[in-house]
Parts: sequence; structure tokens; C-alpha cells
Amino acid sequence: MEVKVDGRALRSVRSRQQIIDAMLALMEREIYIPTAQQVADEAGISIRTVFRHFTEMELLYAELNSQVRPVYEALFNKMPMEGSLEERLTGSVRCRMEAFSQLIHLQRATWSLLWRSKVISDVYESNVRKMRKNLEKCLPEILQLPADKREAVDAIMSFEFYERLSRHQKLSDQACGKIVEGLLKDLLT
Repeated sequence: MEVKVDGRALRSVRSRQQIIDAMLALMEREIYIPTAQQVADEAGISIRTVFRHFTEMELLYAELNSQVRPVYEALFNKMPMEGSLEERLTGSVRCRMEAFSQLIHLQRATWSLLWRSKVISDVYESNVRKMRKNLEKCLPEILQLPADKREAVDAIMSFEFYERLSRHQKLSDQACGKIVEGLLKDLLT
């Protein structure tokens, strides 16, 4: 039995993906709060098509997040869970620095949209909590530290700290990793 494919449904799926891909392309070019018109132009479709698929930008942000979530979760889930403290510490820093480097434009777009998007704000807060729990699983020694040092570890391993070192202090990823690793060793040993 031959299954008939609905051409309109396929075009609809293609158009939705073009919109998501356009949004990501604009972010890669450091256009972190693109308008619907910019997204339409980048996708090569009409603004009407954008709004037919996403009646508001919040829906577009939610769809974008659902598509990129597996990518960023896979990057952060590479943290080593076995080995000596030093091996796990080095591995966790390397994992975070690589993830931050690969996700830099997505993260900057997130910051740009935090104040205007409930979807982005909620996802960001959830991700920060997940990253902290993931770090505590990798380095359970953190849980034995006083509260102020636990908070310091979380801050040192944050994207915000990485951004400060790499963008504002103009350090290489290798130098950022070395600084973060040194600070963590000081706190954990």
C-alpha cells in the first residue's frame, strides 16, 4: 500500500526548520535579538510565513531551545564521573571550556533575551541548576565545602566567568581553562 505524502505538510515542516536555521545563523553573526523580519529575510521566506508558524517570538524561542537542547546537554554531559580528584577536576574544566566556546553565540543571545523572554529566562535558570548538579556529581567533594566556597566554585565554573576571561580580558581558551582549574584546585584541596 502506497502512503500519500501531503506536500503542504512537508513544506510546513521545511519552513519551520528554515526559520530555526535562520535564527541560529543570525546569532552566529552576533545578531542576538533578531526581529521577525530579519529572520524571514535570512530564511528567504515572507514575514507572514514566520508568523504563521510562530505567532509570537516566545514560541520561536521555545522551538529553538527544544532543537538545540540535545546539543548543549550532550556537551555538558561529557564531564568525567570517575578517576582521581585531579583527573575529574581537569576533565570537568576542559568539558566546560569546550562547551562554552562552542555555545558562545547561543549563550550571548540568551543573555540578550533574558529580560524580555520568560521562555529564555526559565530555560536559563533551569540550565544553571542542572549544570550545578552535574558539577556536584562529577566533583562530590564540592558538597563538603562551606557554603561560600560552594558558591565560589559555581561562579568560577560559570559561563559568565568564562566570558569575562575570554572576551573582556582577551585570554585564550587554554588560558581561561588554566585559571579556572587553578582556582578550583585552590578551593578543593
